[in-house]
Amino acid sequence: MLFIAYIFILLFILIDLFLLIKFAEYIYCSHFVRQPPLVQSIAPLRQAATDYILANYKDAQNICEVGSGFGGLARQVARKTRARVYALENMPFSAFVSKALDIITMSRNRTIWCDAFKYLDETDVKFDIAIAYLGPDLINKVYDYRGKIRILISLDFELKDHAPTATVDVGYGYTLYNRKKYPHKLFIYDMAGK
Repeated sequence: MLFIAYIFILLFILIDLFLLIKFAEYIYCSHFVRQPPLVQSIAPLRQAATDYILANYKDAQNICEVGSGFGGLARQVARKTRARVYALENMPFSAFVSKALDIITMSRNRTIWCDAFKYLDETDVKFDIAIAYLGPDLINKVYDYRGKIRILISLDFELKDHAPTATVDVGYGYTLYNRKKYPHKLFIYDMAGK
């Protein structure tokens, strides 16, 4: 009986530690990065992005997820495709959790703890596809890398002043961002030659 009590106390401590670290990251994100933190993408949204890639870009060789969080989408894409998948995440705890989950699940994707935009500035890799679940302001920064990214799949947020090549409606749900509801959709942009 005492053993079970120790297990529950340990679980309680681990959960508290996890929540404390996430809270610190949210404070960092909202006060220093000046962007409200986003939530994890839901399974149907991840599935819609993966299905779209498989249906239209099966031969993609390099895919990156800009702002990968815990890396669920990057792992799913790596599992379903033959592409090299780079998960770019600037929050240290999220990147750590993503790397740990990569090891546990034996995923082929590569999680990189970095400022994604600085990484895109410095890398020589050309990406066939970039996937991003970023807020309305940050998603527009990804467009600046159109020389390094051929296709952009934006989850829930449209680029300003650029019409998407295709749109996929997930069918239900929304992202709440700055008190505004954004229905779950994929916005696909062909950035080659733009």
